[in-house]
Amino acid sequence: MNNIPTRALWNFYKDTLFYSIAFTLLSKIAFGSLSALLIFISIGVFIGFWMFYILKKQELYFYYNLGYTKWKLLKVIFLINLLIGMPIILVILFFMTMLFGDFKLIAL
Repeated sequence: MNNIPTRALWNFYKDTLFYSIAFTLLSKIAFGSLSALLIFISIGVFIGFWMFYILKKQELYFYYNLGYTKWKLLKVIFLINLLIGMPIILVILFFMTMLFGDFKLIAL
């Protein structure tokens, strides 16, 4: 069985993860921990992909030759970040609710 496409996706995710985490850490300083996790899941995906596109544009041909378009690569990054980030957010919200009672993200 050929593992090259799976390893290629993992390699692409690792390459974009550095930029996503760097942006997430900057947003943690500006907005706080919970907001930074939400940014990691949503905006961090696009920032990581955009920085990869700017700095390593030629490597996209490698992924394209394996059958992965930019859109497919973006979806893979988003799904992995979602699978990593959502359980963390749910655990944080659970503990915040246990510690502080009725915890709301936005006070009205």
